[in-house]
Amino acid sequence: FNIYPNPVNDVLTIDGNYTSATIYDVFGKAVLTTDYQNTIDVASLSSGVYMLNINTENAITVKKITIAK
Repeated sequence: FNIYPNPVNDVLTIDGNYTSATIYDVFGKAVLTTDYQNTIDVASLSSGVYMLNINTENAITVKKITIAK
């Protein structure tokens, strides 16, 4: 997966085929869940470090993203 920009300000782009994506805060709480789309609007999230779980048909990929306002 190609995830950019990182750090992200308002819109995160994910290049690749996946079924859904979930963003978790540092406490492990899901703060945003979305079905497949090329861009994800993260403007509502606070600045900080988050874990992005990308779900595909047979695997879950975890990436660390930083939101910087």
